Amino acid sequence: MSRVPLFAPREKLGQTIGDVPDWKPHERPMIPGSPSTPDMPGSERLKYGLVALLLGLTGSLGTALVSVNLNQIQGELGLTPVQGAWLSSIYIMTNVAMNLLLVKYRQQFGISRFVMVFLTIYAGAAVAELFVTGYPIALLVRAVSGVTGAAMGALTVFYMLQALPPKYKLQALVLGIGASQLGMPLARILSPMLIDLGGWHGVSALEAGLAVASLAAVLIVRIPPGIRIHTFEWKDIVSFLLFASGFALVVAVLGLGRLEWWFDRPWLGWALAAGVALILIGWTFEHYRENPLVDTRWFLTGGYFRFAIAILFVRMLLSEQPVGSTGLLQALGMAPEQVQHLYVIVAFATVAGVLAGAVMLMISPKLVIVQSLGTLILIAIGAWMDAHSTVQTAPANLYVSQALIGFAAAMFMGAAVMLGIGQLVQRGFGSVITFSVTFGVTQVIGGVLGGAILGTFQIWRAQHHAAYLSEALVGSNPQVASLLQTYSGAFRSSIADPAGQSLQGLSTVAQQVTQQANVLAFNDVFWLIFWVAITQLVLTVIFTVRTMLKMRNAPKSADTPSAAGAAAI
Repeated sequence: MSRVPLFAPREKLGQTIGDVPDWKPHERPMIPGSPSTPDMPGSERLKYGLVALLLGLTGSLGTALVSVNLNQIQGELGLTPVQGAWLSSIYIMTNVAMNLLLVKYRQQFGISRFVMVFLTIYAGAAVAELFVTGYPIALLVRAVSGVTGAAMGALTVFYMLQALPPKYKLQALVLGIGASQLGMPLARILSPMLIDLGGWHGVSALEAGLAVASLAAVLIVRIPPGIRIHTFEWKDIVSFLLFASGFALVVAVLGLGRLEWWFDRPWLGWALAAGVALILIGWTFEHYRENPLVDTRWFLTGGYFRFAIAILFVRMLLSEQPVGSTGLLQALGMAPEQVQHLYVIVAFATVAGVLAGAVMLMISPKLVIVQSLGTLILIAIGAWMDAHSTVQTAPANLYVSQALIGFAAAMFMGAAVMLGIGQLVQRGFGSVITFSVTFGVTQVIGGVLGGAILGTFQIWRAQHHAAYLSEALVGSNPQVASLLQTYSGAFRSSIADPAGQSLQGLSTVAQQVTQQANVLAFNDVFWLIFWVAITQLVLTVIFTVRTMLKMRNAPKSADTPSAAGAAAI
């Protein structure tokens, strides 16, 4: 492979690099940066499907294991909660940054190098963590994992595209995206066993093993080549530095705001202001570029802007599961072993959601709008069911609601991509980078923004409910006095001093008040999610009906988004 300069002269931008193989029409990659889809026997397609599943799990399970076991990591490494939060935040910071460059990278340097570079770096960092423990190496691995995670989603889709015949490209796209959705429920299922076997080291060993296995798999089962073109120019570096720095600062504020508390640390305000300023400067710089990294004019059109905001809000609503139901169970004192069965059900529901999305596409691509509306309906139903929780709520009481949320989350991802491809087909594949960046950034930022907003809302409501409940706990109330006497009596066998018994009784009552306040606060969170989902559902129906009325007399277009869109992500 001849050496290709990083920055090409302006007149060479978009020109092909190297020779282009003589592909059959259905084998040819539809855009640069995507793999070709050569004919192959079923046994070969099965190999690609298995590798796609492995890549999807590797890319999603690593960061999910960190999120699930953050308290365990803090304990073993001797970290404060703020230091622990940086482990999650730095992953998101680097993940958002790399979403800006990945499409151009694989367009210019090719799929094979794209695969090898990112997987090798990730595997090396994960293996190093097994031998060099400590906070700095943990931060490094999370940062590298964020970079690789942004690439792994695309790799999963590329391999899944080879697993199915060309006529099923859209279904392969949905399945490839769905493979990355299993990380969180599997992390909840596997973590108790991994922690029992080897603590945090056991979790790191699994992550390293998956990374090495993925590297070996892509070396054995090679991705078919694609078309390479000159894409990078020096102004891309300026745009990247501005956007990456801005988003990193915003993510840091959102990730640590609840722990540092929003108004108690001046650096949070300064970082947020600087982050927004850098993003606006980057946006202005891009707006006046001849060959922009981000198509700002397309982004600001009514249809595409509504699409971006809609998928951002849905991603925020889907925080109902990691923030809402999981937080509720933790507030109720549920151990990880007690919630394993719940997440087994969520995992099955996730698989069902992915398959349902693929099957609906086979029936008719027009059903993608049904998937979008169905996602909001299922989120609203799940949140409504969870909003009636009490201190007696057990994981079994959440089986149905969380299955609905898991199903909705999986179905939403495929529907969002299909709707985005429809927008992209209308605009032209020259804006594929804008679509890729929009989808990646909205999903990552939506997750951390949803967690920050809902988590802060829960804390605020818990304080409100705790103050209200405490006002009723006066010693002159016969019921309160009887309750205190009952709890104090429970400590007679272990504490001889009556004053000590009373103190323990008061402590027990205070704990119950705190727990009750938290449950009520989580119910408020669920109600908030319910009403936002209903509002978005109504708005979506209105915009959909309006669009259909406008299109009634318009010339008919193809029934499906171009299959080339499947390779554009």
